[in-house]
Amino acid sequence: MLKIILPYYSLSENAIFANKHYTIINEYLFLQYNKTMNAIKSLLLLMGLNALNVFGTCPFSKYTDVVTACAGGNDLGIKYPAGTSKEEVSLFPLRPNKRTGKGYTHGIGCLDETPSPAWYAIKIDEPGNLLLKISHSNDADIDFACWGPFKGETKQAMLENVCANADAYFVDCIVPNTTNICKQLQLEQCESKFAVDPTASALAKVESKEKISDCKEQVERRSESDTDYECFYGYSDAFPIAQMEDCSFSNSASESCFISDAKKGDWYIILVTNFSGSPGNVSFSKISGTATTDCNVIVDASSNSPVCEGENINLFVNNMPAYASCKWRGPNGFESNEVSPKISNAEKAHSGIYYAQITTHDGLKSDEVPVYVSIIINTPVDTTLRIVEGGKVNFKGVELSKAGDYKVTERSGQCTKTFNVKVVVEPLLPAYIEQNGPICEGDSLILSIGDAPTSGVKGYIWNGPNGFYSTLECPVVSKMNQNKAGKYSLKIKKDGLVYPVAPVNVTVIPKIKEKVTRRIPFGESTEFAGKTISQRGVYTATFESSYGCDSIVELNLVPDMPILEPDEFFTPNGDGANDIWCIKNIEYYPEAMIRIYDRFGKIVYEATDYSFDNAWNGRDKNGHDLPSTDYWYTIDVQSSDRVYYGHVTLLR
Repeated sequence: MLKIILPYYSLSENAIFANKHYTIINEYLFLQYNKTMNAIKSLLLLMGLNALNVFGTCPFSKYTDVVTACAGGNDLGIKYPAGTSKEEVSLFPLRPNKRTGKGYTHGIGCLDETPSPAWYAIKIDEPGNLLLKISHSNDADIDFACWGPFKGETKQAMLENVCANADAYFVDCIVPNTTNICKQLQLEQCESKFAVDPTASALAKVESKEKISDCKEQVERRSESDTDYECFYGYSDAFPIAQMEDCSFSNSASESCFISDAKKGDWYIILVTNFSGSPGNVSFSKISGTATTDCNVIVDASSNSPVCEGENINLFVNNMPAYASCKWRGPNGFESNEVSPKISNAEKAHSGIYYAQITTHDGLKSDEVPVYVSIIINTPVDTTLRIVEGGKVNFKGVELSKAGDYKVTERSGQCTKTFNVKVVVEPLLPAYIEQNGPICEGDSLILSIGDAPTSGVKGYIWNGPNGFYSTLECPVVSKMNQNKAGKYSLKIKKDGLVYPVAPVNVTVIPKIKEKVTRRIPFGESTEFAGKTISQRGVYTATFESSYGCDSIVELNLVPDMPILEPDEFFTPNGDGANDIWCIKNIEYYPEAMIRIYDRFGKIVYEATDYSFDNAWNGRDKNGHDLPSTDYWYTIDVQSSDRVYYGHVTLLR
């Protein structure tokens, strides 16, 4: 788990803590936070909530959350209420809670927490440096962060610009580790300047401590509030950072905000956090500097502009003082004495500048405050859509499949946009798929297009079994098998449309393999694949089937062989008659194994390829004459899987 360590600097009014560090947040929570915020932004954009009064990235949810203010009192009696909600500014990143050491809180800049937020905007009148004091009316603990400068003729125009670039403006500023070296040296000089000899009197020692204390108090005060003091700090050593002008937190009910080199017409946005949540008002007063704030803008008049045609225009004053009245005037002779008047069914003629003026209970009138209202006109857009017969198109969430004229509306931003849609249905092409099937297994499939269009064609899309895909006009599928059999389809890209062509089914005929056994009488022959054969064995030939595909036939030829007829006796006495044991037809079985056994089961003779030259003549293996008696024989004819058994009589 990755942890990022950054230097930490506390901007307390009473003390500066250097060389401290804090852990920002583990990588997982940062990723989850960013992922959540991006999802919220995308959702708001889809809902069209990125218009004037609702934002996806601003720390405040709507423009009226930001109240105009100025330094010093105002005769109109306008109040600046402190925030009382315990909710934090959820847009700001999560940080470890440094105060409690437990959990995480939403912070930014020097603020590790942002409870009970209240937002204010001030406009610069006279240019220069400005040191503002920000206080709570009930002496409750408050802190602040200030951003600027921003441009805009009105507060509303300024906030539109700010929220359009909120991701860049409201970044999590990393506060550097800095100290006011000048102030530290002055504090040390207070010690040395009024130091006394250790042997001095007790009264002198007391006076010395009082002088040192007074000196240090003056250094502390001037370094924080006197912009002409050589060691004035005003947090300017740490700020501005990016768009953050100043930032501070302490246990005090007041804070000092330093704005340097402010220009006339510049706007600054100030976040004041009310740590205790105690009800009350926030006041702004000038401590020092040549710059001043414009109190003519504190009547916080605004509207829900831009407004969609046909919807309501809402005008309002965000900070009406008690017992005051309001008067509005605007285009088309519009007048109203309501604080929040409404104009129904907005039209283009209602756009323009409206003016609000408030009158206090004792008759004091404010300047007229301009409020700009723009109307978004719903001008229908003519659109023509072409589709292919049998197809459909999804336009702005509406599915269209038939020719005709349609009216489709879409929420665009915060308004509805109208489209006059004309749907034109193009007929299917006369094209069809040609193929050379049925295909014999192992052969190639050739696909082609009949009645193919001759112009406007931009491409072809073929699909088929076994993942087949091709963009050729006439593709070839080689080595066809059963996996490649099935439906082949085609789409033709022509004149900006995709035309489907009726698919075809391709059949693959497998090769037939047959095994045949044929028996023939001994001594005869047979015909197979144009040849005459008579010998026992297996013969293979390829034949063409009635479908035009090859078939393989294996013929096992088995001639009917003659039966062996061994003699029942023989007389090996050398008289030239019956001197050997004869086996009729043995010459047809040269592989036959012949064995002769005596009555004890002992082999006395064995031979293969039995003939006159090696026929049994009544002798044993060693050439000795065997006695007259009965002997047993076996004739194992391997080629016919047959064994002959019997006995033969030897007579001398």
